[in-house]
Amino acid sequence: ALDGRPHSIFVQAIDTNPLAANPAVVLAEHADDFIRGLRVLKQLSDGAVYLCTAAGANIPGRDLPFVSHYEFDGPHPAGLPGTHIHCLDPVSTSKTVWYIGYQDVIAYGRLFGTGQLWTERVVALSGPQVQTPRLLRTRLGASLVDLTADQLKTGENRIISGSVLSGRTGQGVNAFLGRYHTQVCVLKEGREREFLGWQMPGFDKFSIKRAFASALAADGRRYDMTTNRNGSRRAIVPIGSYEAVMPLDILPTFLLRALASGDTDQAQALGALELDEEDLALCTFVDPGKHEFGAILRRNLQKIELEG
Repeated sequence: ALDGRPHSIFVQAIDTNPLAANPAVVLAEHADDFIRGLRVLKQLSDGAVYLCTAAGANIPGRDLPFVSHYEFDGPHPAGLPGTHIHCLDPVSTSKTVWYIGYQDVIAYGRLFGTGQLWTERVVALSGPQVQTPRLLRTRLGASLVDLTADQLKTGENRIISGSVLSGRTGQGVNAFLGRYHTQVCVLKEGREREFLGWQMPGFDKFSIKRAFASALAADGRRYDMTTNRNGSRRAIVPIGSYEAVMPLDILPTFLLRALASGDTDQAQALGALELDEEDLALCTFVDPGKHEFGAILRRNLQKIELEG
């Protein structure tokens, strides 16, 4: 609501998505605008302004008296707003918080400092099908066709606006940079099928459960991931995969089962109202049943809103 005031505001100056840009690099160029933007945000809430950064990151504004600075360390999803909100100021049906990305804070600061709209964005062009991964200076809503022209390896590729885990396919009428996206990822379309692939040793295959011989290699090995799901959709199997990637204090297997069955009452009791699609992206990634939990969550949230 236009007259709404959040209990607190979270500023995301950390990004742990795969191949994401380092916020400190972008903020070093716009430190004054970022600090001015933080001062503007403080006027929108009587509560705290949480500045969430990576451990040891040199982010401007940390020492402002009205800013509560918290550092988060570890792999994804350590940089997601859902993780920060859950740990610092959990929401409920009666309490609302807001969050905002660091580049939008810069835009606020530029607007109130100069009276001009700042539509520039710095995005990471990355992925195994990009010839030269790097940061690009572009604009809101830029054409993904233009951004990736002559930049991709040959073959059939899928261009993704946003994180490879929770972004959207950018083709046709959707071939533009998303409003809140600071990444463009490109993967090879994995249309090849391997006969009895599950019986092969798999020296070059990634497996979250260390089911292939590639598990014998040293940790940190990089894989050229494709869009291949490596299997058809099947039942939810409770083998601890979701718990291994869920940092929030919830019971993911039971929650996902409630969401998949459309049991909105049980889903609310298990914490569904604290989640957004990106919070379940890793659950989708490790799911042996090949479910799209982000889309399933959104359908349940819409049903909850409709039914009240």
